[in-house]
Amino acid sequence: MLPSLRKNKWIFLVFAFAFLVPSSTTAQNSTQPLIEVLKLTEKRFDVRFSYTHTNIENRDLVAPGSDLSLQETLTFLTAETGLKFRIIGSRYIAIYNAINSGDLSVCGTLINTQTGRPIEGATVLGVSAIVGTDASGFFQLDGISANETITISYFGFDIKRINGEELAQQEGCPLIFANISVNFLDTIVLENYITKGISKNADGSVSLSRQNFEILPSLVETDVLQIAQILPGIESADETAGNINIRGGKNDEVLVLWNDIRMYQTSHFFGLISALNPNLTNEVTIYKNGTHPRYGESTSGVISITSNDVVPEQVTGGAGINLISANLFAKIPVSETFAFNISGRTSINSGIGNPVYSEFFSRIFQNTVITNLNNNSEEGLRTANENFNFFDLSVKGIWDISEKDKLTYSFLGISNNLDFTELFVADTNSSSNQSTLDQSSNVNGIQWRRNWSEKFSSKINWHGSTYDLKESNREVNTDSTTAQRNELSENEVKLEATYRFTKNLFATAGFAYTKTELINSINEEVDNNTQLERNAYFLNGRWKSRDQNTLVSAGVRVSSYPTFNTHLVEPRFSLYQQLTKNLSLNISGEHKNQGVLQLTDLNNQFLGVENKRWILANNEDLPLLESEQISLGATFKKKQWTLTANAYYKKVDGISSSTQGFRNQFITAKAIGNYDAVGIELSVNKRTENLNVWLSYSFVESNYTFSELTPSSFPNNFAIRHSANVAATYSYRSFLFSLGSTYKTGNPFTAVDEGNEISFENNTPTLNFNAPNEATLDHYFRTDFSTAYTFKLDETFHGKINLALLNIFDRKNALDTYFRLQTDSDGAYLVSKVEQFSLGFTPNLSFQLLF
Repeated sequence: MLPSLRKNKWIFLVFAFAFLVPSSTTAQNSTQPLIEVLKLTEKRFDVRFSYTHTNIENRDLVAPGSDLSLQETLTFLTAETGLKFRIIGSRYIAIYNAINSGDLSVCGTLINTQTGRPIEGATVLGVSAIVGTDASGFFQLDGISANETITISYFGFDIKRINGEELAQQEGCPLIFANISVNFLDTIVLENYITKGISKNADGSVSLSRQNFEILPSLVETDVLQIAQILPGIESADETAGNINIRGGKNDEVLVLWNDIRMYQTSHFFGLISALNPNLTNEVTIYKNGTHPRYGESTSGVISITSNDVVPEQVTGGAGINLISANLFAKIPVSETFAFNISGRTSINSGIGNPVYSEFFSRIFQNTVITNLNNNSEEGLRTANENFNFFDLSVKGIWDISEKDKLTYSFLGISNNLDFTELFVADTNSSSNQSTLDQSSNVNGIQWRRNWSEKFSSKINWHGSTYDLKESNREVNTDSTTAQRNELSENEVKLEATYRFTKNLFATAGFAYTKTELINSINEEVDNNTQLERNAYFLNGRWKSRDQNTLVSAGVRVSSYPTFNTHLVEPRFSLYQQLTKNLSLNISGEHKNQGVLQLTDLNNQFLGVENKRWILANNEDLPLLESEQISLGATFKKKQWTLTANAYYKKVDGISSSTQGFRNQFITAKAIGNYDAVGIELSVNKRTENLNVWLSYSFVESNYTFSELTPSSFPNNFAIRHSANVAATYSYRSFLFSLGSTYKTGNPFTAVDEGNEISFENNTPTLNFNAPNEATLDHYFRTDFSTAYTFKLDETFHGKINLALLNIFDRKNALDTYFRLQTDSDGAYLVSKVEQFSLGFTPNLSFQLLF
């Protein structure tokens, strides 16, 4: 038996060598994902790594030997990956990419505002590095750039954001106070999307951070409604901040929220600038599709604007002035648990030598200048005297009642006032008209947030919103006065609760009751007095995989309208999937409805300055709007390049022809129909250390369908077929420069039949129109430039000077054209052409003093 064993021993050794040696070689030389190596290292040495996912994804390496110490293991990983490893405290190890980092090193100790105790295990995130706080709340973050925003989160929930330079300037490692609130952080899949300060989230939404935003051509301040328009798919058909069109929709189909309160007035100067003071704007989230079910009344999109709700450690603020307005703001802590923020802005209403004021007034009032096609309008002397001013005031109170409770109160008041006198003197007649316009809006709301535990939180919101537009016109010659009013009042109560099952899975549920009351009156006689009540229940769940490569958000909103005995189910969803290191996909869909609408009053006798009126659906000639949308998008990132693409289909049912502002053969039509939109959106971005270049492009084909009209299908008023933005920003020391151009195909309009403009039926003249919206205006092209310079005055104050040159080539871009009948001095009918053009060359200069 022994010889047999000896003989078989060699056979055994041969087989063992054949299996073990290759296996051993594989174990020594095969590569593993870095994430797996880090997990094994954490388990072996009882440590915790903190890192940015993009720094470690798709990195493979040979595992370090099991006989190495912790320090030897980190040295080995540095040599293999080029990453830096820094031990913080006893257990935390920060991983950062030294190539992409800045030159600042910051540190601090995170303290719970309510308890005064250190916050252990919080995540401190920079652009290229991430660390955790130790048992004493201490952290240190290396390689931070001066203008970088550091985000601190706790158990996946955002609790504070700090500017890197401001933190670095403080002596030592300062105490940083934060309130532990359960606000789930959006998963950002693309930072610096298009330009710095804009991020693309995994659910398809886009976030704008005012603190991180660099500069944009044409702007001297961060007007969020203007900034939103550089995103593909978001336009303004009339070149204003107040009238935003998303994927072919009307501006009233966009829900604009400030601190979760609906805004019914969003602009000053009749749309040209935003009424939302940028000084206290903190974050902006924009949905074009896949909207969270907590939002209703928005068949085209949502723009949610929030202000800061953290009690600051010290007083900060500033004052500024530009050629159109002056402003000031302050964030004032009264105690460690209570603070209030205040911001105000008022117009500079002297037009003498003011190029911005002059251009703005020329732009607003040009629709009263009529060019007669037959060139025989009556000649005369026209003089005008105007007195215009606007202001806004916002106040926010923040009270950290306890460790678990936060109470905030928000107020915003907006006002526009215009007195206009027009005198016309001719050989045969003269006239004098005096017009006044008062437009105001007040919103206020209270929110109570409570964190019952680390897993469960709740919100209770109440808000009230009012809008009041009063106009009057007095004709001096006849001493006749006409007046009209559009008055809206809305109240809403919303209850919301969030439960986190795991770090990667949570659900939000809630209920909202909303009541909107409306009064429309003409000469103090009520023309329309209505109200609209609705109840809504909503539920949404979000789940992301442990590797964060997959994120699913799905929910439903069930809305009921008791007056109409109508119940609508609105599903919403968004799916994000990371396919490779460089490529990810997103698919979104939604169904929504809307009952608050807006129409354009074409019979307005008040110079046409503000002719939009809020109205409410009645489920008869004004049905509820219903929309459905599906979109598919892709994001590709490689080195310093990013490319995004989206394709979508959208349809909105229940639109009324009377609300679309038709100035053609359908001007008096009352038909119910729909519009659909098919589009593609693209963006390309290249960023280096000092230079950022981007190109965004959108294509949309959108048509109305009204079965009762002839023709039944024709192009959408608000769909711009092709639109492109190309721009670059460059930073040099304390200077920022930005240059960009915008190209759009012309807006659609309806032309008259040339040579046969007027026809008579029963001695009644009418205009002979061609096919509706068949013609288009000349293409739109504008080039803008801006620059900013930041400087330090002393340890307390620093200043900022901005210069913006809008439309530097003074190009005359057509925005609208329509036709109407008039009579000459002999009573003969003639056709007048009304044209509206964009702003001409408009320089603006601002100075800010900040502390």
